[in-house]
Amino acid sequence: MKNTLQFNSKTYQLQRYPKTSDASLRAWSNAELLALDFIADLNINNIHIFNDRFGVWNCTLADKNLITVWTYASQQKAIEQNLALNNLSVKVNYKTALDRLGNVELALVKVPKSLELFELFLQQIHKASDNSTTVVCAFMTKYFSVTMLKIASKYFDEVEQTKAWKKARLLVLKQPKKEIESEELVNTIEFKGKEFVQHYGVFSSGSIDIGTQFFLEHLQIQPDENKVIDLASGNGVIAHFVTEQNSKAEVTLVDDFNLAVESSKINLKGKKASFLCAENLLSLHNQNFDLVVSNPPFHFEHENNIEVTLSLFEDVYTCLKHGGKFLLIANRHLNYSTHLKKIFQKVVTVKNNKRFEILKCFK
Repeated sequence: MKNTLQFNSKTYQLQRYPKTSDASLRAWSNAELLALDFIADLNINNIHIFNDRFGVWNCTLADKNLITVWTYASQQKAIEQNLALNNLSVKVNYKTALDRLGNVELALVKVPKSLELFELFLQQIHKASDNSTTVVCAFMTKYFSVTMLKIASKYFDEVEQTKAWKKARLLVLKQPKKEIESEELVNTIEFKGKEFVQHYGVFSSGSIDIGTQFFLEHLQIQPDENKVIDLASGNGVIAHFVTEQNSKAEVTLVDDFNLAVESSKINLKGKKASFLCAENLLSLHNQNFDLVVSNPPFHFEHENNIEVTLSLFEDVYTCLKHGGKFLLIANRHLNYSTHLKKIFQKVVTVKNNKRFEILKCFK
């Protein structure tokens, strides 16, 4: 795995967080380097950066006045880890995608896999733009979609695409459109007679995903399962139905994605719920939970990666009381049961179909 980046006559050490054993994965992409090269002659000190997943822009532009729009708890950890690794200040000026920004002179955006999230970023930038604003959107050409152009053209009159370099390309946006009706970028989903709201970018935007639906069809919360974690909680739909089945249940919702956490706060309003934006369960270890429920992710942007999920299984074990249970839904091809049997005393299949299996693990 390559950890050393030479840029602008300087050497940087950059590591991925969470760590991966895949030697082909780096903590930066050619798209991010192309964006850095593009802005080198602009002589702009005030820069807003979006989706700097591992901190390459925070490190290489550390001499600038940066505002970093963060979306993942693990992203914050990665940025600060790499700043420290390069003996740079770890004091980062953070904003979220829901915050109001000061005037945006230059914005750097690594286009996320979710084009809904891309639109949320551009809407936020547009609200803080003027005629001098430049937005540089970086992406690998294999992930290009005409939808990117449609979204960009919704907010900016001038949308130009650069030539490709090492399979990377930029969209350069200027001249923010004058009259755009303000709209809240949220999705409303109806499910089992309930209405759930989630911000753009949160997993499964148009409906409750079929894995979660299968899980909820067979969910049976026991009267003594009162202290519950919903791990990778997304919009909070699983936690909601936990509290519907057991009104005494106190649910802790945990997700790495801050927009998922904010969505679940809306959907669990009035319930006995607490919310944690975190990439692991370290702060909940040894708290004797009765039950953990989860539809764990195995996608990391455009990558398929179960390493993070497998490390979470160890966390779950530490959070449960003796006799506690871990109930999860998984794609059958991931073969999670093999890994779970190395951790838990007993693992059984509750239900399965051609695509999914519901597993119950006992501590």
